[in-house]
Amino acid sequence: MPRRARPRTLTVSALAAVGLLSAVNGALTGVGSAAPAPAVPPDTKATASVSVTCPFADPLGARKLTTESAVTLPAQAKTGTSAELGAFSAKLTLPHDVALSYLPEGATTGSLRGAVHVDLAVHQGDKADQVPVDLTVAATPLPETGDLALTATGTVPAIALNTVGPVTFDVTAPALSLEPVPPPDTAATQPAPRVACTLDADQATTLGKVLVLPKTTPGTKQKQQQAAAADAPGPGDPPTDEEYPVPLSLVTVLTKSTVKKLGATIVGEPAFLFNGLFILNLVDGSSRVTGSTTFAPATSAFLGFGFVPVTATVEFLPVDWRDSKVIEIAGKITTDPDTGATSLDTTLQVMARLSGAKVNGVPLDLGSGCVTKEPVKLTLTGPYDPFGIGHLRTDEKTGFALPAFTGCGAGGQDLNPLLTGMSSGPGNQAFVDTYNLIVCTEPDHTQCPPGSDGPPPEQAAAKKAAAKHPN
Repeated sequence: MPRRARPRTLTVSALAAVGLLSAVNGALTGVGSAAPAPAVPPDTKATASVSVTCPFADPLGARKLTTESAVTLPAQAKTGTSAELGAFSAKLTLPHDVALSYLPEGATTGSLRGAVHVDLAVHQGDKADQVPVDLTVAATPLPETGDLALTATGTVPAIALNTVGPVTFDVTAPALSLEPVPPPDTAATQPAPRVACTLDADQATTLGKVLVLPKTTPGTKQKQQQAAAADAPGPGDPPTDEEYPVPLSLVTVLTKSTVKKLGATIVGEPAFLFNGLFILNLVDGSSRVTGSTTFAPATSAFLGFGFVPVTATVEFLPVDWRDSKVIEIAGKITTDPDTGATSLDTTLQVMARLSGAKVNGVPLDLGSGCVTKEPVKLTLTGPYDPFGIGHLRTDEKTGFALPAFTGCGAGGQDLNPLLTGMSSGPGNQAFVDTYNLIVCTEPDHTQCPPGSDGPPPEQAAAKKAAAKHPN
């Protein structure tokens, strides 16, 4: 039978405030009652370390132990499907005298085996449930001296998630059922004793969170378009009462652009998205993302007019570049109804500023206000996961147009025609890669989840190559 939470009575406005949209009679979870959800990268290896007190039999008495739990959480799930958390492990260390107490009287060597039971606490707003997880402890020999480290492993049952919004997973105190490993061809004569531990007070127990999105159904895209036409909030608008905002963690942004006339590739230094929000509409299931960023100046080398060696620093700034360097980013997220893949559509208005130019190694003073006459309009689209990785680009055929320059030159020189003739025009391309960074505490970096170490190695190699050998 599905496990169901007991919801309290809430008004509609209260439900909207906490982002809960019940799908099936207010149920929060159900074990094994729905089809598995498709994996959404990157999954996160969630860990939690808690202190517990375990009442062992006299004369040992109550002892404090530390339990380290680990499980892989999906980044997202859809209502009406089930979250596959997969392998779960719990590590704990028994004091030497406690471990010896499980062996036959007088024995100083041997091995322990058994089981560990934990309840994975699942809650969302005022709804809560617990999912039982049974773990197995393989035969583990006692060391000659020192404490005994045990590892219990198992699988979390599929959890049906039926409400929209973030779901939190917490660990609870384990119940231990340990016994000595009997000699070969000898069966255990009695069941292993059960020791039910309790959580110590005032400590963090959260493993992590999973964002639950509405299930995509046929016709959803059409409804989203109709809603957008009916005074729906714009991509950069603040969240409305019908929307649920989820803060994004540290997102790194990598940019690359090509200028057709120059045959140049400009690779920017990594930037970061701050004040990022994933905003989910609880009525129609649509979503959008907002945030801010700043781009560091990038120096590029190219051949002006195809034969003159030129280097210059290029900087992308907001339209009000004299007063700010912060560029606002906002876009609509769409979901393919067949594959479930998400993509982002966004348009940026930026000014391009040139400085620090050298022609044949000789400095050329462009002044402090050498910018495009009009904003550069960058319409970007591509696969995008707000909690994972995004790869956006301008249209492969049309790209973007680089406007003419103004304010270029110093000491009475008018360099606007030179720079405009050398670089302005259509057919340029822009590429933006986003990586939602995940904090990884694993000593072995190979065990870190995707996205925690920044861009993949091939991306870093491509960046270095482009910087070393510009087109």
